[in-house]
Amino acid sequence: MSLVSLPTELQCQVIRLLDPISLISISQANTHFRHLIKPKKRHFAERLLVLELNPDHGGPTPIFYSRTGHLKPDWHDEAWDAIKWACTDCLRLLPHKYFDNHSILRLGYRKPIPGSFASRMITTWEPTWHTRPRDKNRERAKRNAQDAQREEKKRRQGYFLAVTGGLGYLRNNFVNNFEAFRECGIDGFQGMSVDQLRDMDQGERLKFMDQHALAIEREDCGKKRWLRKCNECRFQRGAIWQACDPTCGTRQVPIVPSQRVEFASVVERYFPRFWESLDHKKPLYNIPRGLIYKEDACEQLWSMWMVRCPTCEHWQELRAFRIGGLYQHWYPERRAMDWNSDRRGRGEDGRTWDDKTITEQMLNEACCNSCFAESNGRQELGQALCEWLFDLIKWEMRHIGYRLTWDFNFLKWKTRDNPSKKYSVEWKRLLRQTPCLDQNYRYIFTHSDIALLRHCREQWKLIWEDYKRNVGDGQIDEDLDTRTKAWTANFESLEAHWSWLNGCMMEIEEKPEALVEWALSRDGALFT
Repeated sequence: MSLVSLPTELQCQVIRLLDPISLISISQANTHFRHLIKPKKRHFAERLLVLELNPDHGGPTPIFYSRTGHLKPDWHDEAWDAIKWACTDCLRLLPHKYFDNHSILRLGYRKPIPGSFASRMITTWEPTWHTRPRDKNRERAKRNAQDAQREEKKRRQGYFLAVTGGLGYLRNNFVNNFEAFRECGIDGFQGMSVDQLRDMDQGERLKFMDQHALAIEREDCGKKRWLRKCNECRFQRGAIWQACDPTCGTRQVPIVPSQRVEFASVVERYFPRFWESLDHKKPLYNIPRGLIYKEDACEQLWSMWMVRCPTCEHWQELRAFRIGGLYQHWYPERRAMDWNSDRRGRGEDGRTWDDKTITEQMLNEACCNSCFAESNGRQELGQALCEWLFDLIKWEMRHIGYRLTWDFNFLKWKTRDNPSKKYSVEWKRLLRQTPCLDQNYRYIFTHSDIALLRHCREQWKLIWEDYKRNVGDGQIDEDLDTRTKAWTANFESLEAHWSWLNGCMMEIEEKPEALVEWALSRDGALFT
């Protein structure tokens, strides 16, 4: 017996138990079901929320481990390009760059954990509108509301203890919060004494915490997905701009923070892969950034910012508007016209790379590269891009020059007592013949400076080898010997990047059209 031949009442009882995809499918089967079901916008949104969990449509489901802060797949995994989320307003499946981070990573807005209750949706469609009758006993209703509020508070406290290292990780914190664990109903701690908890292995404790956090996440994860909206829909509703948030742009030109991406330098952050159309290709390796406690780190995480162009109404990354800073943690903070700009330096928060204050008027007049080229011409765009790129290249060349002098400064300090006086005098004479070592941080090395540094480095290697041959093994400074051996590779890699940047700058000066073609041919919404 087919569904059509059943009485209408039975048809409705069957339809209300369907999943959202089947509901929309059957509503489009024929005229009878179309008039019977009459799906609303929320039913199409429910269908989209189910489709985002289908790997063929929404890609894999990212899993966030709250206690450790790890995300699987990782932010830098290529799988993120295939993941899509549903916007319940415009009814589209969109990649992560079209949402702010909260809309896809907050517990209630994430994709549900596979196998959880939220991942097995049924439609909310009902044949008739009805509302739950209110409890006429106001005192009882008030008590029930208060009890529910207390239970929810206890539940949130338990989740907080389970996922935060500050209260649930260290041994002393475990013992101090033992009663809180039991009051919050964390499984495993019920019926346990303090001595048993103190003797328990750290791994077993964390296992209990992870199990409790996972149980709550399986229940709450994805419960508020129907509230998720993309950046464009939030902009149309006026939900992005806030007077108290200086990084949200303006009412006309909103700015939304997105994920953080690794880049090897400030040049690559704002001009990714610009060298692919040039004769000077980037070296196959990155140079260490010289970070504190991370001296070998070659990349840094930079925040991406999505901006809506008021002219073409497309969302693009901030670099497409020729706005940016010089430092890793720079923010596009909006400032008032009378803001004291002398308080901060060039390229810091509230100031751009060209020492301009970010104001509401400046942002409202901003436009993407394509719109700028249409209104001002490709030549004007080329001049603006070249000025920006050259400024960033010079900034990076200053950094490389500073890194080139690191080992020289280290040797100055290390050779105060060693090697012997004969070699120390020779080394100091070489340093006096290298005046570029006495320049400040803002000095940009020239080709002759690099050649002089290379000569000085080679002379030091000869001095050091001669010194080691004339002294016993026990008198050799191992730290100095290790630093000297590693100096060659570090110096050559830094010199290669310096030569590459200098060559790119000279080549673009001759043909700035290559930079214009790079800017106009790429998707402005791409992060890399």
